[in-house]
Amino acid sequence: MANNQDMSTNTQSKQRIFALCGIVAPILFTLLVIIESLLRPGYSQIYNNVSDLGISGPYAIIQIINFIIFGLLSIGFSIGLGAKLPASRAGKAAKWLLIIFGLGMMFAGVSLLFTGVFAEAYVLDAHSLASVIAFLTIIAAQLLTWQALRGNDNVIWGLYRIYSLLSGILTIIVLVVFSYTQFAPYHGAIERLFIAVWMIWIEVTGLKLYSLFSK
Repeated sequence: MANNQDMSTNTQSKQRIFALCGIVAPILFTLLVIIESLLRPGYSQIYNNVSDLGISGPYAIIQIINFIIFGLLSIGFSIGLGAKLPASRAGKAAKWLLIIFGLGMMFAGVSLLFTGVFAEAYVLDAHSLASVIAFLTIIAAQLLTWQALRGNDNVIWGLYRIYSLLSGILTIIVLVVFSYTQFAPYHGAIERLFIAVWMIWIEVTGLKLYSLFSK
């Protein structure tokens, strides 16, 4: 009996760590972007893309590592969410899409390591492809999380299910705006708005999971 209780406690502890991955990832990513942008004279949060921080310059490695760490934390977060979602097709798909999202973010960073080795156009194409895959999978994961929780206990999840749906829809809307403002002088600001929507979803989900694993 004691062994079973110890195993349950260890499992809960591991799951709390996975939930913490979702809590830490958006905060750490944002802080590192702010720090590196301050180290770059002339860099604009309104005009420049976040990826510009990892393309060239003496501090580019900071953003490259930032992408990789964020991807790793996202994979940990996906394991925690998968443990709480129903074992339905939607629930399993949401988990695996988040894993793909994490891998996409990691590859987005790794690809920038080859700046100067291969033609910049090839590096940027690889980075863009990884980013697009990550963006599409995080949208799908939000919507599938909403789908997976249909009919579940509202006492446990509260308004979280509806929040996932609204966040997914808002992410799509901002992505469309982002796509149509590629050459606008405020393109960087729109990109940050797009990133903020799903980053906040990861943060909120991580906090929700942590509360569930602590019960």
